[in-house]
This record gives sequence, structure tokens and C-alpha cells, in this order.
Amino acid sequence: MPDKCPHCKQDFKLEPGFYTAALWISYPMVLIIFIPLIILGFSLDTINGFFKLLYPFIILFSFMLQIPLMRISRAILLNMTIDYTTEWRT
Repeated sequence: MPDKCPHCKQDFKLEPGFYTAALWISYPMVLIIFIPLIILGFSLDTINGFFKLLYPFIILFSFMLQIPLMRISRAILLNMTIDYTTEWRT
């Protein structure tokens, strides 16, 4: 993540530990992804064999989504805390 916005020069390093709040934003997003996967995992005994082979790839894909989810949660946190206006000075 850059130190400052290239357009408005907003400093993204607001204070030490600011982005730890992004963990609380990403937590519900991760739950929305993993709870259906856990339910799918418990029901694998009754599902076709194709899904049993596909399930490890779904888990791996969801772990790969962790980095983009953290970036999205940082962006959500910044949008919740910084007041953006159209009348900014350079």
C-alpha cells in the first residue's frame, strides 16, 4: 500500500496500529466465505465424488483470497474514517 494517495496526497499511515481495525472488518467477510465451506465439508458424504475432489481446491482458493480481502478491508476502513471531499487542495 502506498504511503500517500497519488491524487489527493492523503497520508495512509494515520497512526501506529491503525490497520488492526481492518482485521475486525475482514473477519465477517472471511466467515461468509468459510461457513458455507464448512457446511459443504460436513455434507461431503452425501455429495457426488466430483465435489470431493473439488473441495481441496476450494479451500486453497479461499486461503488465497485472504490477501485481497485484507486490502478490501483496509479500503473500507479508510472510507469509514477519512472524509473525502471534492474540494481538496494539492
